[in-house]
Amino acid sequence: MPKHFKLRTYQRAKICGTGYYLSEDFLGKGTVWDMSSGGWRIQGDHQVKIGMRLTLRMDLPDEQVPLEIEQAIVQWVRGQDFGVHIEKIHRSAAIKSERFIGRHLCILPQVEH
Repeated sequence: MPKHFKLRTYQRAKICGTGYYLSEDFLGKGTVWDMSSGGWRIQGDHQVKIGMRLTLRMDLPDEQVPLEIEQAIVQWVRGQDFGVHIEKIHRSAAIKSERFIGRHLCILPQVEH
């Protein structure tokens, strides 16, 4: 059981996008399974470690140009899955990311009382 519980402050969008993550030592290929403006969950083909700094370039569904993140830090690792917190992103990429997330959020129907 985790020692710390951290409430997420961002809405997460379930997606399936592919792309690359780059460190100083390697280039990995991965699939983004969910994302928010604060971070992403990725399943990759190259092992990462907590605290690693990565540059991300992901091809997102319905988008022509890849989304680029200047710097993301690995927060957790479980096998080939890992979560990153976005540290540096160009303003234009942040706007593109927010629009993409907004289009892919699951909106639940209202429950009648």
